[in-house]
Amino acid sequence: MKKKEELSGASIEALRAEAANDLKETRRLIKELTKDHKEAIKRMKEQEKMIGGISRSNGEFCEEYFINSFKENPTFMDEKYDRVLPYLYPDPAIIDDEYNLVLRNGKTIVFIEMKYKTGINDVEKMFSKLHSYRTNYLMFKDYKIYLCLASFRFPERVRERAEKERIVLIQQKGEKIEVMSENVRTW
Repeated sequence: MKKKEELSGASIEALRAEAANDLKETRRLIKELTKDHKEAIKRMKEQEKMIGGISRSNGEFCEEYFINSFKENPTFMDEKYDRVLPYLYPDPAIIDDEYNLVLRNGKTIVFIEMKYKTGINDVEKMFSKLHSYRTNYLMFKDYKIYLCLASFRFPERVRERAEKERIVLIQQKGEKIEVMSENVRTW
């Protein structure tokens, strides 16, 4: 059987001093890690802001390209348009929707949603815009309406879904724009 060690006052003091040093070192490490963590979070927020700015700039560039293209040549599906209306934001108290670009003549309206890169949700949103417009702009109830997505890039699944829904896809081709859809529909 082992004999219990008896602790003397000096050995207890040595253990207390060692524990105090360990605690001091632990606090220092926590403070250092907390500082590093705060700095990392600050850097991440700065990067998020920068990426958001780049993303906004890309979107604005895309919109400007397509708006300028249609202002310069207000033709779509071999039909001329006398009104090119960018950024149509109706009164949100009445209509909770926005339209990136609307082309209009005496019988046809073209909705063009512009995205730097489109996603499946963008295809789905076109129908809510159509419904909103039909509901809130009764003076155009007899007009035929094209639903269009304009983008610099269409992933394959977006192309397939848009074709299935018969939504027109418009893409940049060199210095011009190209209607990529063949099986289109008006509503």
